[in-house]
Amino acid sequence: MSLVKIFLGGYINFTNAQNLNCKALAQHLDKENFAVYTLELYNGESSTINKKGIHIYRCFWPHRISIYLGYLWGIWHCDLAYLPKGEIWRFNRFLLRLFRKKSFSTIEGIWDEKNLHSALEHYASFENLVRSYAFFDKIFAITAFVGKYNFDKHGITCANETLYLGTETERFLNVRQPSQTLQKVIYIGRLMERKGIYDYLQLAERFSEIEFLIAGDGPEKENVKQYILDHKLENVKILGVLQHDRLAEILVDVQLNILPSRSEGFPKVLLETASSGVPSIVYSDYGAEEWIVQDTSGWVVNTVGEIELLIRKFQEKPEMLFQVSEGAVKLAKSFDWKIRVKDWEEAIMNLMQNK
Repeated sequence: MSLVKIFLGGYINFTNAQNLNCKALAQHLDKENFAVYTLELYNGESSTINKKGIHIYRCFWPHRISIYLGYLWGIWHCDLAYLPKGEIWRFNRFLLRLFRKKSFSTIEGIWDEKNLHSALEHYASFENLVRSYAFFDKIFAITAFVGKYNFDKHGITCANETLYLGTETERFLNVRQPSQTLQKVIYIGRLMERKGIYDYLQLAERFSEIEFLIAGDGPEKENVKQYILDHKLENVKILGVLQHDRLAEILVDVQLNILPSRSEGFPKVLLETASSGVPSIVYSDYGAEEWIVQDTSGWVVNTVGEIELLIRKFQEKPEMLFQVSEGAVKLAKSFDWKIRVKDWEEAIMNLMQNK
């Protein structure tokens, strides 16, 4: 059987959710069956992956020109294109039709009111958003909840199969003796109101004896700093954006991850912290019960008040928290890219066979 040439439309040397997924796929797709074509940015990080079987077009400055050449190069060479980013979608639609190439994409979040408003700033109209997905041979949701939500609310039809994303479990695994008390918690993500950063800071006010770490950056950074000053939150520490190696080091001393966001798809950070034996508390708005088993691999709640009650229970009975640590590691291992990539390979081969 000849190699399937697949173009992964992301920049494998630049940190962003879709880019990281393309990087992981580039690394883990079986090179005996797949030849990978993908992109890099001229100002991106130094790539650390094994490039055997991977062909890379390095976009140059100015990017507004080289981006077109990069996608032209990738779609020309491939048998099938995976385009998760939505950039220059009209040009890509033209190329896919011109060269008669198969393609697919993924929907990685729910288009709720806030996400939809943000998306429309890029697509200009809801009609354009729908058109940007309509030309693919298949669209996969990254969770069953995401697929059902976007169909029910917006009529966007996804494949019956769910293509879960994975994580590099080994990068975060550690061996440690769990602390006997809840000493440190962490928030990892964008500093934005819709990500729940102020719910997190409210919790810091109520538990001055616990250190609340913040890993991330975003448009609310200065407001967050001011909130910390105004409320004299000496137990809050902003770490900024952390590379994976540094995050893994920090997580060794953390007992709990809190992600009080109301709008997500499948937050990769939940798997990264779980790999390190750090379970998460999340809100129920985006269907986290699909992968988190309550009191076994984490907790799904509805309000900041429920998070507060859980923390107080952990303080009274610390074994509750640390028993779930083992379940969190099992959860992460079940989503390791070495396992999940098999689903992607099967989906790709099925698309190629349905000509």
